[in-house]
Amino acid sequence: MKGSGLLAVVNLGLAMSPCTSFGGEPPMSQPAGLGVYASYGGSASCAECHPQAYDDWKRSHHAKAQRPIVAVLDGEAFEPLQIIAHGSQLSVAQTEGGRFSIATTGLDGTQQAFEPIGAIGVDPLWQYLIPAPGGRLQVTELAFEPARKEWFNVYGSEDRKAGEWGHWTGRGMNWNSMCAACHTTGFRKNYDPAKDGYRSTYVEQGVGCEQCHGPMRAHNEWQRAHKDQKGDPTITPMDRQKYLSVCGSCHARRADLTGNFMVGDEFSDHYELMVPDPTDLYYPDGQVRDEDFEFAAFSLSHMQQWGVRCTDCHQWHTGKPTRRDNRLCLRCHENGITTKIPIDEVKHSFHPRDKGGFLCVDCHMPVTPFMQRHPRHDHGMTVPDPELTRDYGVPNACTRCHADKGLQWSIDYVRQWYGPRMNRPTTVRSRLLSRLKKSDAGAIPDVVKLLQEEKNPTWRAVYARFLAPFALEARDPGARRVPVESLIRLLDDPAPLPQAVAIESLEPYAESMAEPLAAKLQSPSRLVRVKAAWGLRTRLDLDSTAGKDLVGLLATHQDQPTGALHQAALWMDRGQTQEALPWYEKAIAWDPAAAPVRHGLAIALQSLGRSEEAIMQLRKAAEIEPGQSAYPYALGLLYAELGRIADARDAIRAAIGKDRGQSRYWYNLGLAESQLGEPGAAIEAIRQAEQLEPDVADYPFARATIHLRLGQRSDAEEALRRALSIDPNHPGARAAISGGNP
Repeated sequence: MKGSGLLAVVNLGLAMSPCTSFGGEPPMSQPAGLGVYASYGGSASCAECHPQAYDDWKRSHHAKAQRPIVAVLDGEAFEPLQIIAHGSQLSVAQTEGGRFSIATTGLDGTQQAFEPIGAIGVDPLWQYLIPAPGGRLQVTELAFEPARKEWFNVYGSEDRKAGEWGHWTGRGMNWNSMCAACHTTGFRKNYDPAKDGYRSTYVEQGVGCEQCHGPMRAHNEWQRAHKDQKGDPTITPMDRQKYLSVCGSCHARRADLTGNFMVGDEFSDHYELMVPDPTDLYYPDGQVRDEDFEFAAFSLSHMQQWGVRCTDCHQWHTGKPTRRDNRLCLRCHENGITTKIPIDEVKHSFHPRDKGGFLCVDCHMPVTPFMQRHPRHDHGMTVPDPELTRDYGVPNACTRCHADKGLQWSIDYVRQWYGPRMNRPTTVRSRLLSRLKKSDAGAIPDVVKLLQEEKNPTWRAVYARFLAPFALEARDPGARRVPVESLIRLLDDPAPLPQAVAIESLEPYAESMAEPLAAKLQSPSRLVRVKAAWGLRTRLDLDSTAGKDLVGLLATHQDQPTGALHQAALWMDRGQTQEALPWYEKAIAWDPAAAPVRHGLAIALQSLGRSEEAIMQLRKAAEIEPGQSAYPYALGLLYAELGRIADARDAIRAAIGKDRGQSRYWYNLGLAESQLGEPGAAIEAIRQAEQLEPDVADYPFARATIHLRLGQRSDAEEALRRALSIDPNHPGARAAISGGNP
């Protein structure tokens, strides 16, 4: 009975909405030889001269990264009818009238039936593509695992709803913007901001030969005209480093700068690599934590630093490892390389050959499942250390396998087996970065020393990311000095990524550092140029090379709320509020739950005199992120500006309730209490500000003015002298002293 009731509910939804797409023409493949694709020949053209390579590729995951619906293949996902429970929702996959149908929550929040036109992914899961208005394809949150013949939600227990950015109908699951560049060949997004639509095109579905080797029509024609001759002038020489960029263009978590990477280009001319930082993106030792893919972890590894590249371990055209046993690693490690000792696989592993833990990859490339069911090896080649797990929560391969044994069991065995060899530089580094992540400024000197000695540019970028928050620390100017100086030195780093991170980290100092940042506008690296351009955006010539780079970067992302937000910020910071306003509104329409966008819109509205609308946006931001103190504080400042002091006091009190450690909150609360005739409460609040940030002269000066109004001359004198001890030239305090007060 329970089952039949469930079917009745689902079928009611289907009866109300017959199986259709939800409108729009899907993106189209563009025949090779037309327009921008005139230089492409298509993968099939390679088979004549390279049959073995073509056959290997044809069976690869790359070739099948995206495909049309295949009735025989996809039938097992839709027949018999599949009921999928996910979050609070029920969806159905079935065949209707000979067509495949996925009945699930649509854009308007009602259950509808949609017909997929394609799929992305091979093993272990397929996600389906649904056409949407404006030339869009949307990727379903529901995926099918062919091995288990089972549907599941790639978000796990999350219950994403229509209208949210990350719902399958939202922009976070838009194929044109999020998926297509790495699942097709020669993709062009072709977004039209005026229509908020796409005219996306590609050469072929899947990652074809020319996605990795570049357009080959000229090569094909030369070869046909010069049979069995060498010296083809149409082929651009490629070295191992350039092929690393090709692999990284898709196998990296990165920000796209151009939307136009081509084979042979430098990675940093088109992408900004996301590296470990104080957030939870990665673990402090470089292990992947989120959907980080392989490239950054590999870039941090000793292997990459020693010159190992993807094709040293992976077959060129299948993408699979060249072998599955330890001989893959022992080719180099059996005799020892550089500073590393020779490895005997039996003695080193302490595990039987037929058990987990014997293979090198078991311990040094642990597996993490993403999208719920997609296990991936970490390419950082890190050393498992259970003590890092105990002290900082960094996972290790030992307890991943032996979860039933307990953490101390693993610590004891690792120390017994490897002894002092576990006291490694990588362990020291992981501990220091873990301390910085916990805001322990005591680790700064040692991290700065590591930064100065580091040979790997990606690790230098990581150190910069971890030092950046301390460069903004307001309470102790002395604590700021060392990280700021370290970041300034990185402006002359030989590699683009550390330079770029340093420029971004020093953005708050852009006005005082305009000259060194302006020099970076001429950098040969586009990544460095756009970072400098953004830092100098208030005065930047948008028609300069760097200015055009920045405009191009913003255009690449203007179909996403973050891109709209950056467009808005550009115009706001250049004093063009009216131009900023529609971009803020777009960003909110596309992601209503983005509280920072509402904060930015509130600032724009207030500058235009639309105060009540600004208040509404700040209230909404505070509702969206109730634990965030910045929004009630901003609301308090806005109320104060409008003369609504009681409302300002209440809002600032709310901010302090969420974060008692912000001196400016206490200071402004004191000013509000004073204006409301509560001098005792005002003095107490300002004293709190002084305790939190004792080097700000404005705080004791404000307290002195209240003491003076109360006739408390000795207290006022103490406060004034304190202000002058901090800043001997403080104008208010000097005037009060020289004027006889007191």
